[in-house]
Amino acid sequence: MSSDEEKKAQVERLKAEGNALHSKGDYAKARSKYTEAIALDGENAVLYANRAAAYIALKQYLDAGSDARRAVEIDPNYSKAWARLAKASYELHVWPLSVKAWKKALETLPSADLTPVEEQLKQQYEEGLKLAEAEQEKFEKKGSSLEQNNLRALPAEEDTPWMRALNMEDVLTANNVLNTSAWAIMNAYKDFSEGVRYMKQIKKTDAGIQGNPNALQSIVGGLLRDDRVFHMDCGDWLEKLQLQVQFELAAHQGWATAGPETVKEEAVKRLEEKGWKAVRGALASTIRAWFLQAYFADRSGESRSLALQYYNNVVDLLEWGAKTWHDVPTEDRGYIFQKTFIRAIKRMRMSAYLAALKDAEEDTECNVEDLIDMANQMVDETTKNTPKDPSDLDGPIDKGAWYSFYVYPVADAHATLGAVFLQQGLSAKQANDTEQAGMMLSTAAKFYNTAAGMYPPDDENFPLFLKVAWEAAYHLGRPLDETLAMCKRIKDSIPGVRKIWEVSMADKLKTHLLDVELFQQRAYAGLLEKKYTKDTPSVRNRVDYGSF
Repeated sequence: MSSDEEKKAQVERLKAEGNALHSKGDYAKARSKYTEAIALDGENAVLYANRAAAYIALKQYLDAGSDARRAVEIDPNYSKAWARLAKASYELHVWPLSVKAWKKALETLPSADLTPVEEQLKQQYEEGLKLAEAEQEKFEKKGSSLEQNNLRALPAEEDTPWMRALNMEDVLTANNVLNTSAWAIMNAYKDFSEGVRYMKQIKKTDAGIQGNPNALQSIVGGLLRDDRVFHMDCGDWLEKLQLQVQFELAAHQGWATAGPETVKEEAVKRLEEKGWKAVRGALASTIRAWFLQAYFADRSGESRSLALQYYNNVVDLLEWGAKTWHDVPTEDRGYIFQKTFIRAIKRMRMSAYLAALKDAEEDTECNVEDLIDMANQMVDETTKNTPKDPSDLDGPIDKGAWYSFYVYPVADAHATLGAVFLQQGLSAKQANDTEQAGMMLSTAAKFYNTAAGMYPPDDENFPLFLKVAWEAAYHLGRPLDETLAMCKRIKDSIPGVRKIWEVSMADKLKTHLLDVELFQQRAYAGLLEKKYTKDTPSVRNRVDYGSF
């Protein structure tokens, strides 16, 4: 048997083993078999299509789409490959590509005399096309969800938190004031606005796209410092950002359509062939493009599940790179593999995961146990890697970075745990499980109090988290003497908070302050009228409010 025949036989054996594993539901091992086969025969459309199917089963849709696209490049008439490209695109919410791919899948089936299997495939493809067209129509009707949900345009005027913080910079510096949220938000704005300024230089010419290849680094850097800095100050902001992403991926030869597994494989090959200079920018642009996909999918409310797909892809690739190249200097492998960068990404993912769990209408396949693990790991990892003093931080550092990358992640992890225990406590209370409710609500109050205490006293999250701790105490039936003291602490913080956060992006705090005001009014009225004493359980003073 010739060497070519032996290789062909080995490919067929690996493919058969992969198919058998896939049939048994062992998709990860099936993927590995197909990968081994592709290493021997990189022009086999069936192998790429089969691996795409394994990736789809593993919910790794970027990699699935990349493999399916490669399969149809090799064999444009391969209907199953088009169908897998359509499925992957659908799960990534790329509706136009999904519609196009479903149509191609149908076109590549025989026009007549279909076998029973082909008839079944045709039915599947038609159903897939119908779903994709419906989603595309729904999206087009509602317009850009970014404008209708959480990502409204906001001009950078003097009353915004970042401008107020910037106006305080000289005084804070002169008086060496460190315990303030001004540093984090102003330095987030400096990064973000610099990136936006670069982004606005982007333009299309006859020669192609021209622009600054460093815009995403600053935009993403600003968001990771404090994403409350996000705002759009021109009508075509999103269009410019999309063009910037396209430009930087091309300029750095990033992976525009590949997923983590594909990027890992190709990054190693490129590193061997061309060195770090060729790989560093490609990885960084890819990671930042994925992050922006996740960020906008989450904050727009478009799709929590899509956001988590991208966040998980980012974390997967970053953790792999940090481990694979742990002994490579930062100047070679790039800043994205630093602990602070990875931690900031995980903080954003944790927030999206919590939002997904609260979103009752969407099937996210999230569970509380995973969220608790994320929060506990955030506290553990940050604590282990936090210098004893901000002055001990490696490399150039600014005052805001201490909060952005060391304090806020842990504070948010405690608030996340507080949210979990609060919900469990309220559920137990509703089920009349008094003992369980008391334990859960007490734990929730402790977590929220801890989270509040970590934020600077002039940050909007300080009174916000205190208020949710108060909610837990209220449901526990703590005496009025205790809950009224908590109300006073909340309200006493407001003048300092308003100096920076009076015009808040989230604007969550105002509704909560109304709850506190109403509770105080009713409690004091009851005390004055001798209906209550300071030992009266707070639940006697009923207040209808929406919890955090």
